[in-house]
Amino acid sequence: MKFALTALISAFVLASAPAIAGSHGGGKMDDKKVDCSKKENEKNAACTKK
Repeated sequence: MKFALTALISAFVLASAPAIAGSHGGGKMDDKKVDCSKKENEKNAACTKK
C-alpha cells in the first residue's frame, strides 16, 4: 500500500512539473518592448529611431 501511494504521488508530481515550471519561469515578461509593426505604435519613440 505504501509503494502504491508513493508511486501515485510521484506520478502526479512528474505530470504537473511542466505546468509549474511554465507558470514560474518568467519567460517573456518584458512589457517595455513595443511592436513596431502595428500602425498605432508607428509614432512611438522606440519605433521612430533610424
